[in-house]
Amino acid sequence: MKRFGIVFVVWLFMSASGSPAQAPQEQIPPASPDAAGTLTLKEAVNLALKHNPSIQAADAYADAVRRGMSIAASGRYPRLDFSEGVERGNNPVYVFSSLLTERRFTQQNFTLSALNFPTPIDNFRTQFAASAPLYDAGQTVRRVRDARLDAQGAERALQRTSQEIIFSVIQSYTDELLARESVRVAEAAVRSTGEDLARAQSRQEQGQALLSDVLLAKVQLAQAQEELIRAHNSEAIAQAALNVAMGAPEDSPHRVEGALAETTFEAGILEERQKRALAARPDYQQTLIGREKAANGISQARAEFLPTLNTFATWEVDSQTFAARGGNDWIAGASLNFNLFDGGARRARVGQARARERQAEAVAAQMASAIRLQVREAFLNLDAARQRVEVSRQSADQAQESLRILQDRYEASLATITDVLGAETAHDRAQRDYLNAVFDYRISYAALELATGELSADSQAVVQQ
Repeated sequence: MKRFGIVFVVWLFMSASGSPAQAPQEQIPPASPDAAGTLTLKEAVNLALKHNPSIQAADAYADAVRRGMSIAASGRYPRLDFSEGVERGNNPVYVFSSLLTERRFTQQNFTLSALNFPTPIDNFRTQFAASAPLYDAGQTVRRVRDARLDAQGAERALQRTSQEIIFSVIQSYTDELLARESVRVAEAAVRSTGEDLARAQSRQEQGQALLSDVLLAKVQLAQAQEELIRAHNSEAIAQAALNVAMGAPEDSPHRVEGALAETTFEAGILEERQKRALAARPDYQQTLIGREKAANGISQARAEFLPTLNTFATWEVDSQTFAARGGNDWIAGASLNFNLFDGGARRARVGQARARERQAEAVAAQMASAIRLQVREAFLNLDAARQRVEVSRQSADQAQESLRILQDRYEASLATITDVLGAETAHDRAQRDYLNAVFDYRISYAALELATGELSADSQAVVQQ
């Protein structure tokens, strides 16, 4: 019955410590407010950081890589294995050794017939095997460092993914604001063109205008209505894109808060922005981590030239039946392993690791140049967008005044309907150009913060929306 107790204790231990706990299923709340509520940009960003699948995937990957540190660190500790097996056979060597380990060898087993033609026997074997490293030339330490660098790299990748998702939300949110303002401009254009048509029809009935004036106004009105249809369609697409960026179903109802109004961002100094980018960009830090990992690979390859020392021990119980008493024995020892020749594989691995270090250094240098260029481009785009806002604002005001003057002159028969409709077209275009300039200015600042690696849920690109 001794073996029953051993197996039961092992089963109890494994049940208590080895069975994985079942993770509770997370109940994901709706990713957007209901149709009656409004959604701020900060709320949209926070929802995306919780529910966007890209972030969830990056977070899961980072968690998996972090667990690799524990896997690597396990090489520092002893290893204990348990096995329970049963065998049956009449192989002379197997029978001879089994009788010895079961402590059942007798004088009769020395007979030639028993040795050459033994009767089949059973052997139940319960075994514990332990091993522990005493010296492995620092390979475990370097594997742990490798795992830690991998975890740091995965964390930087998660940070960069979060920044890219935040930028996507800012772009989608601002795009929806632009679409809503474009609808407003298109609706105003339909009303204004409708009024021009009414004036042309009235003057035509009074004999003060030609039928061509009415037809031109109708054509302009149809074009304005077509533009309104496109604006409504763009708004619906922008709403769906924002829902997807937040990790919500694309048809979830929401209403973005605020208007596409002017604001002012502090661009700072280009050279300082570039320095901050090299210090803060998570993807660049991930590249530097890759360079460290390559250097660690050289040390790990060199360690293969050193010997390793391990200890081991086994204890086992052998018996004819599972419940019977039998013999038990143990073995303990140590082993020193030192490779004398491997065909040059270790030297090749050292050379390979050095080549990878050079590659990592070149990649880091190339990425640093690319980041400086990205920051410069975003900085210049922001300044150009700011200038466009000032110019387009003046142009929109001038187009509004020009339209008013020409409408009054048309009433006084001092201008043609062509002049009025041309001013109407110029006014609508100036309004759209102004809105696009404001949109580009907001997105350009978010792009600058993304290029410098400083975009977050609390950055100015979010709170100043």
